Parts: sequence; structure tokens; C-alpha cells
Amino acid sequence: MLLISMHKQTDLMNMKSGRTFCECMVRVQPEKSRDILVDQVMESQYHQFASSDSSSDHGAHKFTTPTGVKKIVFCVLYGILVLLLLILLMVTGIKFAQLNKEITNIKHHIERASYGETASMSSSSSSSGTTTQQEVIFQRLVPVRGTCRVGWVSFQSSCYLLSTSALTWSKAEDQCRAQGAHLLVLNNVEELDYISKIVELQYHYWIGLVERQHEGHWSWVDGTDFNVTPTFWDKGQPDDWDYRENGEDCGQLHPSARRKRKLWNDADCNLQYKYICETRA
Repeated sequence: MLLISMHKQTDLMNMKSGRTFCECMVRVQPEKSRDILVDQVMESQYHQFASSDSSSDHGAHKFTTPTGVKKIVFCVLYGILVLLLLILLMVTGIKFAQLNKEITNIKHHIERASYGETASMSSSSSSSGTTTQQEVIFQRLVPVRGTCRVGWVSFQSSCYLLSTSALTWSKAEDQCRAQGAHLLVLNNVEELDYISKIVELQYHYWIGLVERQHEGHWSWVDGTDFNVTPTFWDKGQPDDWDYRENGEDCGQLHPSARRKRKLWNDADCNLQYKYICETRA
């Protein structure tokens, strides 16, 4: 009996221990499940938050990219517009210069058409003081330096410089003054004939004849009295051509197809021609 009683007590204790273990297991399992569930929920929320941030960044990138592209396109179009305007200005300037030259050529063509180059020069009235003259043909003369500076040529008591570049009348006079000279002053027919023999036929040359004060009042740049020197205006000159906006207030020598006595013409002072400087030897 004692033995049976001891076995029952043992079984009873084992049963209690098993129930206690089971209760512990029951308590432990929900806690672990809850922890796992919490971890899963946090991980899910983290992924959603990261996905939301990525979407926001991507959306912001989508928003800013078009703005940058617009700026680049605007800058490119603006640069193209400025370039086109510069090209237009350059073309306009070139066309204007060509038109100005064509107007001058048309004038000279009209003048030649009105009379033949071989026709004799008409005489002017005595009140104008113009010398009666005829066309005089020359042979080219090789000039000599004489006592003049290098690059200058000598005739009688003067030295002359024939320019190789073209300038406006006022700039040509400035260039001569800078070298201690002035634009050519033609005091007599011998001086004119000498110049006619040495210049290049196809070029216009500025001379020191200018209309400064009022229409018809011509003067020499060195102060020589214009009324006491012979005049050698080309036929129909001076005409102060009305088609010129600035008028024609400066004297120049006409070009010619063959070598002959050079005659005078009034021209727009803003045109660029070669020029002749003169100084005392």
C-alpha cells in the first residue's frame, strides 16, 4: 500500500509538472508570435516608407528635369537669335557699302555717256575763272625721289606722296598733316600735268580742294587763294550731286581709261579714295 501510495504521489507530481510546462509553453508561444508579428509589421512599414521616399524623389526629379531642359533650350534659342541679328547687321553693312559704290559708278557712267572721252573740254564763262582746255594725252613718267624723303617724289620745289590706301577726305588730310604736309594743292597746269603722268589711271585721288563755308565757295587747304589759281574742273563739274545725302564738298581727280590730263570732280567727302600729299622740298 505504501508503495502504491508513493507511485500515485509520483504520478500526481509528474502530472503537475507537465501541466506547468505546458502552461509555460503556452505563455511563451504567444509572446514569441507577438514579437515576430511586431517585427513583420515594422519591416512592412519601413519598406512602405522607403518606397514612399523613393517615389517622392523620383517625382521631384521628374518635376525638376523639364525645368532644366527649358532653360537650356531658351539659352540656345537666344544665342541663335543674337547670332542671326549680328549676321543681318553685317550683311546690311556690306550691302550698303556696295550700294554706295554702285551709286558712284552710275554717276561716272552717266557723266561719260553724256560726252565722249575724246571730246574736247568746253570753256567756261570768264566769271567762273575756268581755264579753256582740251584733252591732253601723256606718256607715263617714272618719278624720281630727288631731295625728298623715302617714298616721296620730287617736282620743282615740292615733294609728293601717292598713297597706297584709301581714306575719307578728312582722314586723308589728317594723314598728310601727320607727316608735315597737306593734301595736294595744284597751283599751275605744269604741276597738274606732272601728277597726271605719275598717278595710277584707275584710281580716284583726293586733293586739297574743299567747300567749307557755303555752296560754291571752294578753297585750298594750305590757304592759297582759289581765285588766283587756274581751275581744271571736268565737264559739268562741280555739280554737288543731289542724290548724295551729304552733298559733294571735296575735290578729287577723276580716273580715266588712258593717260591724259587729270580733271577735277566734286565728291562726297565720306567716300574712301586714295590721296596725294604735298610738302615743300
